[in-house]
Amino acid sequence: MLQSMTGYGSTSLQLDELEVCIEIKTLNSRYFDSKISIPSSLLSQELIINNVLKEKLIRGKVELRIKFVGTSNDSVAFNNSVIKKYIDELKEISEFDDSQILKSVLSLPNSISKGELSLSEAQIKKIINCFGTVIERVIDFRKIEGENTLKDLKENLTVIKEYSEKIEKISDLHKKCIKDELKIKSENLEISFDNGRLEQEVFYYLEKMDINEELVRLKSHMSFFIETLDNDLKEKGKKLGFICQEIGREINTIGSKSSNSKIQKSVVEMKSCLEKIKEQTLNIL
Repeated sequence: MLQSMTGYGSTSLQLDELEVCIEIKTLNSRYFDSKISIPSSLLSQELIINNVLKEKLIRGKVELRIKFVGTSNDSVAFNNSVIKKYIDELKEISEFDDSQILKSVLSLPNSISKGELSLSEAQIKKIINCFGTVIERVIDFRKIEGENTLKDLKENLTVIKEYSEKIEKISDLHKKCIKDELKIKSENLEISFDNGRLEQEVFYYLEKMDINEELVRLKSHMSFFIETLDNDLKEKGKKLGFICQEIGREINTIGSKSSNSKIQKSVVEMKSCLEKIKEQTLNIL
């Protein structure tokens, strides 16, 4: 099963008068990179939450947000001593209007303190269980994205395969035409030459432009790519990226060794498909 690194999941949980909203977003990243935003009453669980995210989601940029809504237990208090100190210091700097000072001071750090909400162990356990449900939804989302990616990857690989088969036929015909051409030209030359030496040079020239080995390796790399796509491993994006590099190396060599315009055109088309595959592999788990 192929999984994308793009995922989303959310849910809410009612705990008495408190509503807990949990949301997870994931994007592609080379490594696991988490950003966790949770209320202070859950900070004791942050390490556990991060470890679960890493274990279940494996790789990608992960953003978790847990928010409390509609709680009547929140209390707000003004820090009078802090506010007074801010006002006194601002008045020393310049003459400000009192209403403007107060408005500005209330937005400064520590001017207002918010009472922390305390949660029981049972409530924390329910939140963690709910958090696990959201992770499963993210994974389901990733699998659906992975199915779409898999289809696209296989379509592009099929196109590369078709062009490689086309190149194989053109290459065999192209070599035969060059050999016949060289033979005719040599026969028309009104000079004496060493036939054995000529045959060696022709053989060397044809061997230099031979792309059979590259086509065989290209076919092997593509088979390995398909095999990796279809295996049961969860994490395969990096491996597929390495195989893409090998496929690209063979396509480039075919292009550099061939002077035939039809082969060059097919090479361009294969490169175009390979670029699409590379872009997709960057988002595969």
